[in-house]
Amino acid sequence: MQKKLHALRRFIMKRPPEGGPPIFFMLLWLVYILFPITALSERPAEEQWLGFPLILLFIVSYIAGHMSKYLRIWAVFVHLLIIAYFSWRYNENFIYMGFFTASLIGMLPNLRQIGFALSGELLLFGFEVWHYEAMNHMEALLELLPAIVAILLVPFVMFIGRRSKLLRAQLELANDEISRLSKQEERQRISRELHDTLGHTLTMITLKSELAEKLIANHPDRARQEIRDVQLTSRAALKQVRELVSGMNAVTLQDELSNAKRILAAAFITIKVQGDPASASLSPLIDNMLGMCLREAVTNVVKHSEARQCVIEWAMTPDQYRLAIRDNGIGCDKTDKGPAHNGLRGMQERLNLVDGKLGFEASKGAGTCLTIIVPRVRSSSKKGDS
Repeated sequence: MQKKLHALRRFIMKRPPEGGPPIFFMLLWLVYILFPITALSERPAEEQWLGFPLILLFIVSYIAGHMSKYLRIWAVFVHLLIIAYFSWRYNENFIYMGFFTASLIGMLPNLRQIGFALSGELLLFGFEVWHYEAMNHMEALLELLPAIVAILLVPFVMFIGRRSKLLRAQLELANDEISRLSKQEERQRISRELHDTLGHTLTMITLKSELAEKLIANHPDRARQEIRDVQLTSRAALKQVRELVSGMNAVTLQDELSNAKRILAAAFITIKVQGDPASASLSPLIDNMLGMCLREAVTNVVKHSEARQCVIEWAMTPDQYRLAIRDNGIGCDKTDKGPAHNGLRGMQERLNLVDGKLGFEASKGAGTCLTIIVPRVRSSSKKGDS
């Protein structure tokens, strides 16, 4: 029973293939189909035998059109034919069923299909005008003019909204590309700095160490001088490394946690944070590692999980830091290969540099839990973590 409820919940919260609000909202609008059903139930029995099956076909095509973009254009034409029959056979007020059709037209994938669908709507309205003019019911039809105008405008409003969303997505991709190129340039700059300065310094330390080893037996005083030079040179190298690191725009866990809240909120995923990383005195290296792993994990949740909730847990013990990211999405099979698993491999490779561990628990339909564990290294003076 619980599995059936979970499957039903996943269905009603599922989104159309090209995005948009969950199917729940589409089903919610079907409450308005009660009006034509009520109007039809008041008709004589001989008029209902075809009317109710057509209502059922209208509902099925409406749902199918939302679920499949390939069936959408056919669902639109089915709607138009049913509305034309009802308006001709029963009452002009059945034209209000066109609002269901208008929502489908607004979701059509390209302008060509939208043009065909709008042409069908215009033919429908032209047929209505001709029919009611012939029946001398033009006054009744004129009362429906605002509804007709609204039905024609709804697809344009939806198309503009989709176009705006597409442009925003393209802008985000452009910004991501700029960010990627900036990071690449920063890596090249760091590589040049390491090669030009630190590489030369380490080469000098190596040569002086080898020289001191040769002089230590016969010329101890000179060997001690070479060792002192090695110490001075190593301090200079340490200073260079610190200056290089201080000039980098390092990713931090606290910054990525703030970014995660914004990204998940934009994807309509509720976020719950347990624990406060700000209370930990993380070294720059560990802070950077955890921040990058959190960024990759949140990206996977948004792109692949179809989750509605994400929980980020932070905890630390005297021996380790623990960061867990859980979602209630569709999960996955651990044997599957895909972009999400490429990101997991990247995280594991990154954590290997600090002896960290990556735990991954997932199964189809049961969500995913990602656990990141990094050991804490205490200094001998116990003043802080390195």
